[in-house]
Amino acid sequence: MLLELFIRGITIGLVYALMGVGLALLNGVMRIINFAHGEFYMIGGYMAYYSSTMLGFPFYFSVPTAMIVTFLLGAVVEKLLLSPIHTQEMEKPMDYALIMTFGLLLFFRQLAIKIFGPFRHKPADYITSDVYILGVKISGNEVLAGVVSAILVIGLALFIKKTWRGRGWRATTQSRNGAKINGVDIGKESWIACGVACALAGAAGALVAPIFTLSPTIGGSPLVKSYEVMAIGGLGSIAGSLVAGLMLGITETLGAFYISSAYKDAIGFLMMGFFLLFRPQGLFGQK
Repeated sequence: MLLELFIRGITIGLVYALMGVGLALLNGVMRIINFAHGEFYMIGGYMAYYSSTMLGFPFYFSVPTAMIVTFLLGAVVEKLLLSPIHTQEMEKPMDYALIMTFGLLLFFRQLAIKIFGPFRHKPADYITSDVYILGVKISGNEVLAGVVSAILVIGLALFIKKTWRGRGWRATTQSRNGAKINGVDIGKESWIACGVACALAGAAGALVAPIFTLSPTIGGSPLVKSYEVMAIGGLGSIAGSLVAGLMLGITETLGAFYISSAYKDAIGFLMMGFFLLFRPQGLFGQK
């Protein structure tokens, strides 16, 4: 039983890491906190649902479809609403970003109710059979979500480390003025990074859509998990987001089984509070 709980915790923890790493990327490049991050998770889930039910796409088309739609939507949001943060001299850009993204949260939620309706939906299973790991039977959907989440997180880490654009993002995270001097187009990199961050959230929503039901209000919990992962792992740290997501997933799964499922969400808050009190920079963050 303990091994099964660990494996289930790892799979959900990898999805948490995927959500958290997108928020960390956006915070690092644009220096903002996106309150609407969970709504892109919700939109990704709906895109996967409709592409699989109406168009008959298998999961290897449904998940990329969700990522493409949320990437484009995130890029448009950055260009139309968030670009004044770096294109104009603003007295309080963080306050502007917080108000704007919170407004987006409300807008996307109400728009989803109008378009998709208030009812709950659940797409068909991506993988109908169970998977045995070390003799433990795990749902194929859970394993798929964990494996693809790990691939996306590791792929993003390699992209940031190996490519010119990734080095530009790292330079922007360290010093925006220094990045400009070295030829980084802050405006262009900001909308691309915003699109990638939203695409990662959309991928997370699409991957877990067959596991959890879809509704226009499901973005709240993933948003909270993203904040917890980012606070525990450290602002802007991909490695920290991965480790924090695994820690959070395993701890919540064990706590829900051995204590009570009613305290599952409280465990994440307690972990975040512990790190904010005793290590506010997080596991891999800088002071």
